[in-house]
Amino acid sequence: MNIIELIQLIIATFTKGAASTIIQQKTLTEKEMNKGRGANRNPFLGGRVEMTKVFSGFVMGTDYSRSLAAAATRMGNETSAEDVKLKTNWHKPLNDGVEGEWFSTDKATESKIYLKLQRNEKQIACKVTVTYKVDGRDATAAEVAAIEGWLKNKSNTQSSTQTELGLTKDNEQFFILPQIETIKSIKQNEREISPMALLHEVHAMAMAVA
Repeated sequence: MNIIELIQLIIATFTKGAASTIIQQKTLTEKEMNKGRGANRNPFLGGRVEMTKVFSGFVMGTDYSRSLAAAATRMGNETSAEDVKLKTNWHKPLNDGVEGEWFSTDKATESKIYLKLQRNEKQIACKVTVTYKVDGRDATAAEVAAIEGWLKNKSNTQSSTQTELGLTKDNEQFFILPQIETIKSIKQNEREISPMALLHEVHAMAMAVA
């Protein structure tokens, strides 16, 4: 099993557009945290912090243009997907097939793959829960506050496009793209997959046979 076969398994296992729970787990690096300088250096770098995010109630398998056009139509602005001009971004659909509706890749190298998650104004049950471990133990309240003070803030929405379409803050569409290598599990009702654990298990069995 390779990464594309894993992607196809995920698509075959879950229902497009149904509420799902995705758990993302990764070690925080300079990509996510500011370094600081001099005496004000970030003490949490060097692989000390593991962050776990739980996305509850989000949906998988979405097309950004169609989603924004539908939201604009609900607001009374008749718009088609072809009218939606998404701003140049760092990601693009994985391909032109069904995989592209579920996954994105980076424009620069096309070497990274991201699961496309979405929630909209109708999905009020959606929430994101974040927890941290420091040196393998649960972070204290003071450490959590300090860690979050070092985080780089990034927008997960196409805000300028949505403003041009007449979407208000209450109707804003949220798109989140966790990298597949950081996804610990995907669960939808009773169906659950641990993507990277499954991939590692298959590779370990292949190595054992070899």
